[in-house]
Amino acid sequence: MKIVCVPGVNGLGVTKGVEKSYEEVLKGKDFEKIDLNNEDIVEQLGQIIGETKKYFDSGEKVCFFGGDHSISYGLVLNFFEKNKDGKLLVFDAHPDLMEPMPEPGHEEWLRAVVDKLGIEGNRIMVVGVRRNSENVDLREIEYAKEKEIRIIYSDEFEERKNEIVEFVSSGEIYCSFDIDVFDSGILDCTGYPEAEGLTEEQVFGVLEEIGERVGFWDLVEINFDEGKKGEEVVERVLGIVVD
Repeated sequence: MKIVCVPGVNGLGVTKGVEKSYEEVLKGKDFEKIDLNNEDIVEQLGQIIGETKKYFDSGEKVCFFGGDHSISYGLVLNFFEKNKDGKLLVFDAHPDLMEPMPEPGHEEWLRAVVDKLGIEGNRIMVVGVRRNSENVDLREIEYAKEKEIRIIYSDEFEERKNEIVEFVSSGEIYCSFDIDVFDSGILDCTGYPEAEGLTEEQVFGVLEEIGERVGFWDLVEINFDEGKKGEEVVERVLGIVVD
């Protein structure tokens, strides 16, 4: 699987540092890198859309390495343009369903996928959201219910993990993986680590089960300026995805 680095930052400064994570995680690996203007988010979004379109046309499987979660909007836009009946699977501690800005940031990119791109909510599943997090707004949950976006909370993962396998059993699949889906006791190298998250066994088990069905991935929100714990976990996720 090809690895493409997309070191974008559009988190109003709060995710600064993610653009450097590839220097450690991808060291010694073969990868391509897209040069982005992180000082101009309008230009940056255009660059992501324009520079990554070719990968969705190539027929190859690709893992896009971020960057914060805002990069996923442009990537998913290209995915759905190529795959009209595709599905989007997201691993994340947060639903990222706040009302979007014109250039969607890391907290609202997923809502923009629905509102701006017109993707039906029943083609989206979010896994690992924390039920009681102060970083999850009730309006996001209400929006998900309204749009029929399926959320699997971290505390119900075991009883509902078969739904993930069923979800990816048909159609073309894009998987967006925010590293904060892991419990904060496992990993703190991200901007919003959250307790009561998924374990390594849970994550690696489901990734190994669904990996062959996923054509495109992104791996985002890795920030070693925030913490160093979990680098080996990140590398294992990448290994499962690209092998």
